[in-house]
Amino acid sequence: MINFNITINNFFNKDFKHLWGGCFSTVFLHKFIEYQLYRDSTILAISFDWSIRRDHAGLNICIGLLSYCFDFNFYDNRHWNHQERRYETHKE
Repeated sequence: MINFNITINNFFNKDFKHLWGGCFSTVFLHKFIEYQLYRDSTILAISFDWSIRRDHAGLNICIGLLSYCFDFNFYDNRHWNHQERRYETHKE
């Protein structure tokens, strides 16, 4: 897992508004893409998260500037079974 995050917020602003977004499947089995644009209290935000072998593992990138944030997520929709070190199946 790799995680990098820098965030500066305006604590006096509590507003949140979803502006645009969507979700769709990919040609890869169990992989999905989500994206969204929203307004919140962010002054500056840069976030990168990449993970494997956990629930909904994948890539998440967020960039925000002056209250506008764009979030991109490419992830696996399965849950990780830590005892057996594999993804769970629908039968479990």
